[in-house]
Amino acid sequence: MDKNTFQTELDQVRFTPQGRAALTEALMEGEAAPARRPMSWAKRGMAAALAAVVLAGSAVAAGSLWDRYFGHLDEDQQEVIETLSRNLPAAESNGTTMTPLAAFGDQDFYYLMLEIKAPEGTVLRDYGEDEGFYQLFNPDTGEDLTLTDAAGQDLLCTLDYDWYNDDPADNVLTAVIRLWSMEDADLCDGTDKILHIPGLWVQSPDKIYTPVLTGGWDFNIGTHSGGMESLTPDVSGVTVEDADCGTMTMEYLRLSPLGMRIRHSWSEPKEGIYPGASLSVVMEDGGEVFLEDTVGSCGENWNEEYGPFETPIDLSRTVAVRWGTAEIPLN
Repeated sequence: MDKNTFQTELDQVRFTPQGRAALTEALMEGEAAPARRPMSWAKRGMAAALAAVVLAGSAVAAGSLWDRYFGHLDEDQQEVIETLSRNLPAAESNGTTMTPLAAFGDQDFYYLMLEIKAPEGTVLRDYGEDEGFYQLFNPDTGEDLTLTDAAGQDLLCTLDYDWYNDDPADNVLTAVIRLWSMEDADLCDGTDKILHIPGLWVQSPDKIYTPVLTGGWDFNIGTHSGGMESLTPDVSGVTVEDADCGTMTMEYLRLSPLGMRIRHSWSEPKEGIYPGASLSVVMEDGGEVFLEDTVGSCGENWNEEYGPFETPIDLSRTVAVRWGTAEIPLN
C-alpha cells in the first residue's frame, strides 16, 4: 500500500511529528516486529468522564458545555469527577489568552476544556462543512500540537477535540481536548509534561490551512494531575477459550475511575487474527459499565489495549470485572 494512504488516514488523529512518522513506517512494514498500532480509534462519546469538573467562577459555563459534550451524569458520577479535578493556569500569547475551565486525567487519559479568547476585534466565527473547521496544528509548516517531558523529549500521543461557539460573532471559542498516551508515559505521575499549542488554523476541505491565531501556549498538565486511585487485581489463572486461537490468558489488568487497561495472550496464534473478549465492570447494583472504545498494540500472540469507560465509576462500588465467560472479583 502507498505510504501516502497511511499518512492520509493518520491525519484523522493527532500525534507528535516523530510519533506519526514512526507509526506510518511501522504500518508499512507489515510483517516486521510488533509495533504500536491504532486499533479501534476512540470515539467522542466517553459519555461520563468529565461532566462536573470546573474551576471557581466558571462552573455554569463549563457545566453547560460538559452537558452538551457528554450528556447527563448522576450525582455519584459528578462526585467522582470533582474529586479528580485539578486547577491549571491560563496562558497568554500575542494577545490571545487560553484559559483551562476544567482539567484532569489518569495514567492513560487527560481531558482539558479550554476557553480561547482572541484579541478584541477578532471574530472567531463558525464554519460550514463546505468551508472547513478549526485545527490546533498546521502540518504544512510543521507547527504541531506536542506533549514533551521535562527533558524536552516528545511523548507519543494522540488526541481529538470538539469545538463550542456560543456566539459566532465574538472573540471567544471553547475546545474540549481529549489526550491519550500512546506509550508508557503516566499522565498523572506529577512530573512535568508540557502540552504545547502552536496556534489556531482553519483547515479547508482541500486541506489548506489558514492561520487565525499565532503564538505559543504551554500547559504543564503533568504537575497539575495526580491523586488517581487505581486497582490492579490478581488475574493469575484467568482464561477464556477462543474458537480460532485456543486459550486466551489474561496477563494484566488495571482499572481507574475513568478507564481500564488489559493485556492478554493466546495459545494458538494465527496470522492476521487477534482474538479478544467483551470486557466490562460489574457494579454492586448489578449494572455493567463497558469501555467506549480502545487503542493499543499487539504482537503475534499478545495484545494490550486500553480505553475509557462509557461512564465514570466509583471504585468502591465495583464488584467484579467480566471478561468473556470469566469473572474476576474485586475486593
